[in-house]
Amino acid sequence: MFKNRSFIIVSILLIISLTACNLPSGNTTPTPDLVLTVTAQATLLQPGAFSATPEFTSTPGPTSTAEFTPTPSVPEVTVSTNTNCRTGPGTQYDLVGGLLVGQKAVVVGKNTSTNYWIINNPGQSGTCWLWGQYATVSGNTAGLTEYAIPPTPTPSPTSTPTATPTPPTAVSNLLAAKACIPILAPNYQYGGVITWQDNSNNETGFNIYLGANLHGSVGPNITTYPIPPVVSAVPITMSVEAYNSGGKSAKVDIVIFCP
Repeated sequence: MFKNRSFIIVSILLIISLTACNLPSGNTTPTPDLVLTVTAQATLLQPGAFSATPEFTSTPGPTSTAEFTPTPSVPEVTVSTNTNCRTGPGTQYDLVGGLLVGQKAVVVGKNTSTNYWIINNPGQSGTCWLWGQYATVSGNTAGLTEYAIPPTPTPSPTSTPTATPTPPTAVSNLLAAKACIPILAPNYQYGGVITWQDNSNNETGFNIYLGANLHGSVGPNITTYPIPPVVSAVPITMSVEAYNSGGKSAKVDIVIFCP
């Protein structure tokens, strides 16, 4: 086969030579185009001049990627029934809020031993403890803080009702040691002192009246009071009553007259 190709090449060269002889005498050099053509044809006839070119190389199509559902970065909780939210895990803690069905709340902590979630109190400030019985939490809870159980609230002391004391007993033996000073007849200036007997041991004190008006008071266990220096032409009336937080005793009166 190589011999055949060599023969063909020689034949082509011979033809070109004969042709060149017939060219005009002023131009014996082949034109550049002809030289290039002969060289190209000779090259194509050399062994291995043709190399196989693959018809088509297919490009792999894109590989489908499975859809990815992101996990919420902040855990959230919902409930299947309305659930109270307290200051700790149990009904002994104060009720401070609640989570309703359809609401969501951010979870900030947990207490695994009691099955409680610590959440941002919905619609209020601060946090509260939500029982996990009816709760569904979405998101990564592995990094949540484990909360310690807070101390139980100290119940408010129940005040013991104070018994209302019985009103004191009225005094007795109310007497007047009077002093009468003539001023201008028929007027006298009154003076002296009144005394009485204390008949109770629970009085806060005694009220002293001059006529219908309160004139003064004395403390418990005191049993004397001065007669005020009243100038009058008629007798005066003084009264004594015992009193405490439970009430007052009956008044006891004495009429004092001069001379």
